[in-house]
Amino acid sequence: LATQDIILEIKPGDGRVVISKRLNQIGLSHHPLIYRIEEWRRGKGYLPKAGEYRFMADGSLAEAMDTIHKGVPIQHDLTISEGLSAFQIVELLRNDDRLSGEITVMPEEGSLLPETYSFSRHTDRNALIRRMQQLREIKFAEIWASRDPDHVLKSIEDAVILASIVEKETGIADELGLVASVFLNRIKASMKLQSDPTVLYGLEQDGIVVEKLLRSHLKHDSPWNTYRIKSLPPSPISNPGLASFLAVVKPQQSDYFYFVADGKGGHRFAKTYDEHKANIKLWKEARD
Repeated sequence: LATQDIILEIKPGDGRVVISKRLNQIGLSHHPLIYRIEEWRRGKGYLPKAGEYRFMADGSLAEAMDTIHKGVPIQHDLTISEGLSAFQIVELLRNDDRLSGEITVMPEEGSLLPETYSFSRHTDRNALIRRMQQLREIKFAEIWASRDPDHVLKSIEDAVILASIVEKETGIADELGLVASVFLNRIKASMKLQSDPTVLYGLEQDGIVVEKLLRSHLKHDSPWNTYRIKSLPPSPISNPGLASFLAVVKPQQSDYFYFVADGKGGHRFAKTYDEHKANIKLWKEARD
């Protein structure tokens, strides 16, 4: 006896004969006339729906027909990680053969919400992108509406840009608030952000892929290079998650203006440039 559930896909346009034949093929044995009688018994309202369905291995034809009629197909999951670029997310969707349709327009950077999305097989890629954009718009608007009226950032667009930078600067959840505070403090003081990920993004936009960021790269002429511009870049550099956006809108208060890697996956924060130089020395020692 079969012990595993059976998965069968009903394709658009499949009629009575095809469905009956395919149900027989997966082990739900019956005479085609029986299928027709079962269909007749359900009346004109019976309408099999296209989709991918799971049937119990020891189930009956009647149960299978009910499942197809209810039209609740198997759900698949796709996780979009925080900090991916729009291009990287589009490539994930294009390479997922559970989805269908050609992506017609490249989504704007920062417009997609990193999350785990459930979908049925053959969901259109463009439809899934729209879901990501709509969810991002709703969730971020809710957080932005709760901001302090004296927030240094005056638009949700600027908040998304800064959140995208914070997202790329640290992968440690407990550091998001401090990293955001550093950048917000620098904005208040009219200082350059001097964020390495913005330099890398600018290089990538110009088709330059680097394995290691060098001092010479900091001079790259790009509107995203925050070592050269004294403002936020013109667009996000990634798709930030809710935690990074929240860290920017509801910032942790600090007197820090600098941070550098500690060599252990985290960062050391400093209030003055002299403290920062000492932290850089510690980082170099840990690196070497």
